[in-house]
Amino acid sequence: MAINLDIRHLRMLVALDQHGGVTAAARALGISQPALSYQINEAERRAGVPLFRRVRRRLVFTWQGQELLHSARSVVAELERAERDLSRYGDSPHALVRLVTRAYCPFGWWPGFVRHLRERHPDIEIEHHVETLTPPLAVLESGAADLVLSPGVPRSRAFHVIPAFDDTLVALVPKGSELADREYLEATDFADHAYVTYSTVLEGGLDHELLFRGGQAMPVTYLRTASMEAMAGMVTSWAAREISKRFPQLTARPLTAHGLNCQWGVVQAIGVSADHPSSVVARQLVSWLAKVTQSS
Repeated sequence: MAINLDIRHLRMLVALDQHGGVTAAARALGISQPALSYQINEAERRAGVPLFRRVRRRLVFTWQGQELLHSARSVVAELERAERDLSRYGDSPHALVRLVTRAYCPFGWWPGFVRHLRERHPDIEIEHHVETLTPPLAVLESGAADLVLSPGVPRSRAFHVIPAFDDTLVALVPKGSELADREYLEATDFADHAYVTYSTVLEGGLDHELLFRGGQAMPVTYLRTASMEAMAGMVTSWAAREISKRFPQLTARPLTAHGLNCQWGVVQAIGVSADHPSSVVARQLVSWLAKVTQSS
């Protein structure tokens, strides 16, 4: 079947959706307003269906246009990702893979993994970034990262997750405090205490989703900080072991009578080929983390 629409038509749809009007979209695309109007008419003629309707002098997507826009977003995003990869590699014989983690992820495994990767894949370089203001999955979706190491399973079908290891959520509380004497802690135990957590944005897969479900029994004082020194709330047990070495005044307490489990995984965009450098790094990272967590 012949494809009637060009990539410029798909870019046009995405630009109109993002910028909300012909003038702003034309400016973003670097073309004149009449040229954009011509593209709109041409796209509708080639598609054979109306993609827009005018409402109070504004263009509004028809349902057919919305369907095409959904596909256009995916196609344009994938093309932009591929172009970024090519421009990033340039004439270099090395591929660059960007890994993003959350702030509370311990980093003792990092130097060993870099050596491990260089020994097996000297043609691949890796960068590590810590995100505190933007959800790492949003960074991945924007194309600014290739891989994310994160607990929880993303709900979006735009991601592929490779399970890495299982972990248990714990609470770090001051030694000698009322909470430190308890066998385990429930969500209601935090109601009268200042609760400090790592992330400056709420994300799934950890305390807010697993312990404080649906806003039930939320702490009265809820603070977020990206500083480990200020942290005295919820972390994973994997991190707790490392933090306890630096902060001996804290002690870890289990959450709920049966424990609160979460699974870490390496996340990448859906559709990335198995031989892509980011896929190679993802497999190596999962293998390395399995060794690290089993020996700790």
